[in-house]
Amino acid sequence: MEEHHHTQDSEETYGDADNLSLYQQLYSYATQGNTNRFQDTIEKELQDPNARFQFLSRQSPQKNTFVHIAVSFGHVELAAKILQQHKPLLLKKNSEGDTALHIAAKAGDVHTTTNTLLREAQGTTNVENTGDVLTLLRMKNNEENTTLHEALIRGHQLVAKCLIEADPTVSLYTNKEQKSPLYLATEQGLVEIVKLMNEKAVEKDTKIQGKSPLFAAILGRHKKEVLKIISNMEANILNSIDETGRTPLHYAASICYLEGVRFLGRRPVDSHRKDHCGNFPIHYASSKGHVNIVKELLQHCPESMELTNSSEQNILHVAARCGEDNLVKYFLKKVEFQMLINQKDNKGNTPLHLAKMYHHPKVVDLLALDRRTNLKVLNDRGMTSRDISESTSETSASYHGCVRYKTAFSSLEIEQRTKRRNK
Repeated sequence: MEEHHHTQDSEETYGDADNLSLYQQLYSYATQGNTNRFQDTIEKELQDPNARFQFLSRQSPQKNTFVHIAVSFGHVELAAKILQQHKPLLLKKNSEGDTALHIAAKAGDVHTTTNTLLREAQGTTNVENTGDVLTLLRMKNNEENTTLHEALIRGHQLVAKCLIEADPTVSLYTNKEQKSPLYLATEQGLVEIVKLMNEKAVEKDTKIQGKSPLFAAILGRHKKEVLKIISNMEANILNSIDETGRTPLHYAASICYLEGVRFLGRRPVDSHRKDHCGNFPIHYASSKGHVNIVKELLQHCPESMELTNSSEQNILHVAARCGEDNLVKYFLKKVEFQMLINQKDNKGNTPLHLAKMYHHPKVVDLLALDRRTNLKVLNDRGMTSRDISESTSETSASYHGCVRYKTAFSSLEIEQRTKRRNK
């Protein structure tokens, strides 16, 4: 029974043994690029036009047509000859959803393969057939990538330029990851490609969907020129924040991209925008200890020093909790930040409490030695920062240096009291 089904399946796929033998012969010619033998065999063995079209439409186990196979092996002359006999093959997809043009775009051959396929799509008549060209260029594979996506993913700029010229609107088509070719070009810092897309594809009323290319410009840390081009499109960009509620300024602050922060920081509204976790851009900079970024953000928006996150933690809280001693040192040196030193978060913890809780001895030293720090402040659990040290020394197995830091903290407290008394 199983053998019968197997034979039936084979016949449905390939037909009789003679047809299978003929298919294998043509498949071999396609991989070798043997155009003359392929043509001669077709003309000799398949004289009936309908039978010829049907045979040329056959697909391999991975659903590749003879055109896919010829293009995959770089045999563009053969691919063109096959298309001249049966043009619909140009729009056929394989198991990955790729057309022959997808394969050409991945390979990066613009002068022969890509241009030839576009010419075949356009047709050989004097009247330009834009319909098939546009259909082909806008087709997506299983990853929802157009041929332009594939060219850019592999860095083939000449192919990309050719495809943009053929149909600029594809520059804004999104794939499964919600990335458009414009996003990909921006991400890679391809200035000329981004310029071309801006000139050809983006008009006053154009809506740019998917992931914002402004995020790509920031995350790619590219030249100011790319930032400038993309920022001019901002009115067209539908998604100015990502799925976490973060703006490009959040990312620029987090990755210490100074040029990006300078560029974006001029707009106060971005500095005052929280993400879904309740953090402002300056909190991200503080959590990473980016002193230069904090300075830049405060230069554009000085009042952001007072911003608190969803836990009601100021920028000194955040720096202390994350153990960023250089930034804490900067804050303590500047008199304008002294109002932050003893502020409480929503659990009553000061920056010093947090430094002790998260076991950052350098930050503890800095804060405890500063005479402006009030060591007797109680949090909502009725604990001073020293009490926290005592409780964590018994419960936190991960903090092996707790006793040492507890002793150090006691010494610092005595030293601080002595300083105050002498003063």
